[in-house]
Amino acid sequence: MVSAILMAGYNNKREVKRYSRIVAEHYGERFIETDYRPLREFETVNNGKIERKPLMQLTLEKLFESDLVDEIVIVGHQMLIEQHLGNFIDEFEKPCRIVNQNSKIPPDVIKCFNIINRKVRFNSIAGNLIKGYGASTAHKNKKHALFVASDSPLTTKEFIERFVHIAQKSQDQASIIVPVVLMNENKDKLYRKPLKLRNDTAYQLSEIEDNHSRQGFRLSSLMFMNPHLYDVNTVNTAYSLRKWMSPNIQMKLYKITHNLGYPNVYSKYFLRKDLSIKEIENIGSAFFKGRLKLIPTFGEESTYDYDGTEFEYCSIANMIKSS
Repeated sequence: MVSAILMAGYNNKREVKRYSRIVAEHYGERFIETDYRPLREFETVNNGKIERKPLMQLTLEKLFESDLVDEIVIVGHQMLIEQHLGNFIDEFEKPCRIVNQNSKIPPDVIKCFNIINRKVRFNSIAGNLIKGYGASTAHKNKKHALFVASDSPLTTKEFIERFVHIAQKSQDQASIIVPVVLMNENKDKLYRKPLKLRNDTAYQLSEIEDNHSRQGFRLSSLMFMNPHLYDVNTVNTAYSLRKWMSPNIQMKLYKITHNLGYPNVYSKYFLRKDLSIKEIENIGSAFFKGRLKLIPTFGEESTYDYDGTEFEYCSIANMIKSS
């Protein structure tokens, strides 16, 4: 049984404008979100009837249905979540509480995790993460918790439970456990490219490789983590590096890995093309100051997150209907 932390935070208008420029410049897409993205509605088909459901509800349903999840903590816009999903949440007996993104990090949590205020603002991704974890039973017991993004509506209950079962077997050896989803094509249904890595782990899923013995992987919507076992002050920096196609992000990655004692990461990936999953684990472990473990798995649908572009909305809406 695990605590699930549903990450449903939102950015202020300044951040939204900045992100929309990045999306337009590097990805050629139009950003359409101006309100609270987790409540953007999508059409679903239930017993032949079309229903409209908020984005985050599609993920919440799976967490409520799963017998492996014994409590849910939602971090986001508390007032809007209560207004739009309060009745839905009340239908279930499973404990579920909402932590307001704009609330301060409790002093005892700051002390417990040695939070540095300038690195972990209360309403940042790291601030939300640690507030959600601090409100969970997992924190009281110093255990791993399942962190779930609220913007991946195609993530299935089966994928969640399969990952939790696998991750629990490794929780004594790793503080951060992340599924990396195998992609057999050079682009997915949203035309996003996978990260090409040599799979030198025990999880061998396919014999299909490129000419450099690499396979393609993308991150899913899940992580299994114990913040007691790594440095939470590193989270915001790691999150800022997720759009790795940007030249600015690549330069930032180069500097970080060089300072960690891995000066040749850029050449290993782009020139020699032999960067492996275990090497990424070692670099990540040095960065987070806690052991990182990557688990190759199947489940392409779990990688389709809605970031707020018009193309993503139309594509994911069609996938939801067809599923």
